[in-house]
Amino acid sequence: MFYKGKDSVKAKFATHTREPVKKIIIGHDVWIGQYALIKQGITVGTGAVIGMGSVVTKDVKPYTLVAGSPAKIIKKRFDDKTILGLLKSEWWNFSEKQLHKLGEFFNSPGAFLENIRK
Repeated sequence: MFYKGKDSVKAKFATHTREPVKKIIIGHDVWIGQYALIKQGITVGTGAVIGMGSVVTKDVKPYTLVAGSPAKIIKKRFDDKTILGLLKSEWWNFSEKQLHKLGEFFNSPGAFLENIRK
């Protein structure tokens, strides 16, 4: 009843402008646990993991696992060199054929990156 614009309230007591909604940006291959809450304007990096019921109030770096309320860094999923390699590879843009060929290396990021270069 205090904001400008159409809504369900007919009586208006002021016409304050609403702030624009800030979008949440979710990277590729992100896992978000059940009941997690993510504040507007947050960026969740590629490969990140957000634990169940977490309240995310800050950006989450790529390939980082966060959990809790507020969410805190639990650990990086891989070392910095591997994270950089995965990000540079942009493997999420690969064709199904390429991914099928590389699928056997899925559980070994080092071998996966090595075989991408071949």
